[in-house]
Amino acid sequence: MDLKTLNALYKVLNGDGTNAAAKPRFKLQDRPSGFRELLPEQAGVRSEGLLKMFARLSADSGIRPHSMVVLRGGRLIARADWKPYSAQRLQVSQSLCKSVVGMAVGIAVKEGYLSENEKISDIFPEQAAEDSPVTIRHLLTMSSGVRFNEAEAMVSGRWIRDFLASERSFEPGSKFGYNSMNSYMLSAAICRRTGLSLSEYLGRRLFTPMGIENFYWEKSPEGYEKGGWGLYMSLCDYAKLGQLYLNGGVWNGVQLVPREWVKKSLAPGVSEEYGYHIWRVRGGYDFNGMFGQNVFIFPSRKMVIAMTAGSTNLFPKGRALDIVTDFVSDSRNFSGTPIKNFQYRNTALLRNALDGAQFGKPLLTGAKPNFLERLVKSLTAGNAPEAAQLLNGVTVTFEKNRAGLAPVMLQIMNGLTAKGIEKVTLGTVGEAARRPEARSGGRLVLRFESGGERIAVPVAFGGKTAYFDYESGGSSFAVGAAGALAENEDGAPVLRVTLCFLETSFAKTLKFIFDGGGVTLKTRESPELYTALDEMTETYLGGRTGKAAAALLETEAAEHRLKALLEPEIKGETAG
Repeated sequence: MDLKTLNALYKVLNGDGTNAAAKPRFKLQDRPSGFRELLPEQAGVRSEGLLKMFARLSADSGIRPHSMVVLRGGRLIARADWKPYSAQRLQVSQSLCKSVVGMAVGIAVKEGYLSENEKISDIFPEQAAEDSPVTIRHLLTMSSGVRFNEAEAMVSGRWIRDFLASERSFEPGSKFGYNSMNSYMLSAAICRRTGLSLSEYLGRRLFTPMGIENFYWEKSPEGYEKGGWGLYMSLCDYAKLGQLYLNGGVWNGVQLVPREWVKKSLAPGVSEEYGYHIWRVRGGYDFNGMFGQNVFIFPSRKMVIAMTAGSTNLFPKGRALDIVTDFVSDSRNFSGTPIKNFQYRNTALLRNALDGAQFGKPLLTGAKPNFLERLVKSLTAGNAPEAAQLLNGVTVTFEKNRAGLAPVMLQIMNGLTAKGIEKVTLGTVGEAARRPEARSGGRLVLRFESGGERIAVPVAFGGKTAYFDYESGGSSFAVGAAGALAENEDGAPVLRVTLCFLETSFAKTLKFIFDGGGVTLKTRESPELYTALDEMTETYLGGRTGKAAAALLETEAAEHRLKALLEPEIKGETAG
């Protein structure tokens, strides 16, 4: 298994895809959030404090927020969508869904399907070569000690058997060891005992009563929901689950998750920082997924703050948590009763700032646009700017490269093969054009040729976004594309295109630098994977496999391949 995992890592470095299932196309949701809305002051929260928190999150280049909702007392008091992202669109949870699995276990225990001290090998006796001491509680508290992990699951088709047969790094229950396969085994156990899929079981017991209608959960090669990852749901629905726990498991007067289970799951387990699939943070709790997917619960403030992002942080500790807890812990931001005689100007400043939030840019907190911003807006109003017209018909042919359109982590998680960009042809989109890219809101269209595929990417300017579906390997991803035209420090024209893969944690920026009759293409990704790579290697490989992987990644050849994969800089020749 170690050799297979290292071989899979080598394949990723070499640009080959993994064996992940295809992701279906999701429809854009257009429905209410499900929460009654109040002004912040009506809920006893000062708008100026909220604005400071949102501005700090927006200005931090390591956080890269996508969407955020703030609830107090079950009421929605603030929401930000850093365009083109939306809290109503389905977005992958990463490990945040582990907390949802924990809820499902609590319901199953209450109904008599499972017990905390039950051995997992007793649930799957036909796949256990020998009796295992690992119990349901060990899985919940991340203390199973089992070495078989998410990275090894990429090369295995029999996850349950390999989990049960795996050697252990420590005695079960003796210490904390984060492993997504613990969550998978809980998912599989619920399915085995109830005779339902996890989606069906939660749909009947939890989601439908809460008005959560649209979600999707990826399944393993064995046909069970992955449990520890792979859930897609809207941020507003994630926030509902946080409010459910703040209410002690009650929704609309009905006890959906047993109250005693909620209390037990929030208490420290083997680690002081972790309960039953829930992180314990300063002043509260967190349903956490890597790259900044969070549902923070602060009981003393009766608050739920949920966010999605493309952050470099894998676990709760990080700048986003610091900023949110700074806001929550500052008593000046709160009142025990609705605030009377407040200044509506502050509320208006907050709403205007959040309405204008854009991905990767600082929040405008009331200042007038500067001269350059007004100039760009005037250039891009109505028809495409003159600079874009000058690009019409230009074709760029690139040297051999690894710069695929999809972000690298998206390729890895969804089994996509990296295909270098061979050629791109630029053209404007007329108002009367009938092509799909014209109807998507694009002003410029980039037609890429890559590995035999042709992909049309519409691009909008002036703070607007064009939308299209990126399809590869049977998977479909909704993408928002925004462009900007500028000059670099050497006076060379630069076309910058940001591609936000709206249902994921990932975004990619393409910078076309036109200089001396040629073009240099530079790409950067969000989150910045170089920053997160060491922690990912340790967390998702671990043990001797992780050490071997770290040694592999530190070689000069691997460093060269990583650079070509994560931060390529390629040359092209123009024609037209």
